[in-house]
Amino acid sequence: MSFEQWAQSWESVPMAEATERYDIGEASNGLLDDLDDFFGEEPECFFVHRGDVTVEGPLVMGNGPDEAVDTVYVIDGDLTVNGPMRFLNMDVYTPLYVTGSVTARDLFLEDCNLIIGGSLTVGGLLMTELTDGGMFVVRGVTSAGAWLEWSDSGEVTFAHDLKTRRLRASDGFYHEQAEAEDAAEVLLPRFFDGDEDVSDQLWEAALEGQPIWRVCGGR
Repeated sequence: MSFEQWAQSWESVPMAEATERYDIGEASNGLLDDLDDFFGEEPECFFVHRGDVTVEGPLVMGNGPDEAVDTVYVIDGDLTVNGPMRFLNMDVYTPLYVTGSVTARDLFLEDCNLIIGGSLTVGGLLMTELTDGGMFVVRGVTSAGAWLEWSDSGEVTFAHDLKTRRLRASDGFYHEQAEAEDAAEVLLPRFFDGDEDVSDQLWEAALEGQPIWRVCGGR
């Protein structure tokens, strides 16, 4: 679903006020410092949700071309998802900035820009599959059952030590040049059989509560 559909309400905040209240350049470690370069022209406003957001069950969010205003969406508070969460944009990079903390059972980030001002807590799998225009920034402490880095593109920044089991694609790059286990040796073989996208298969498993590890409790 698009951004406008899943939060209770969005307030249009004029750019002058929005950029003063929400320093997106600092929050993103300079990656979104010049919005003109990012969007092609400066947005007229930010869309802001004031206060915490709690979603019961799974959350899928994002947008495709012409499905949402070219701007920055801000949750001025915490985001809690009592289930798995997937942030997937298609050929656009509409950013979401959560000023507080984010909590989810599983978190899948694909072709997106997510900036978290507080901590990130993922009970199960954190999967990042970013393209060149994507970014993922966490300014607080990050903990996850496992982090599967599936691509060698985009910007991934953790301001503090990452508490997780690190997995990588069998022939892929791993951010931070850290040691990581081969995902094909840790996850069930069925995710690597056939032509279906691995992230799609893992997301379906997360939705249905199906096992993904070769050994129960392997993470």
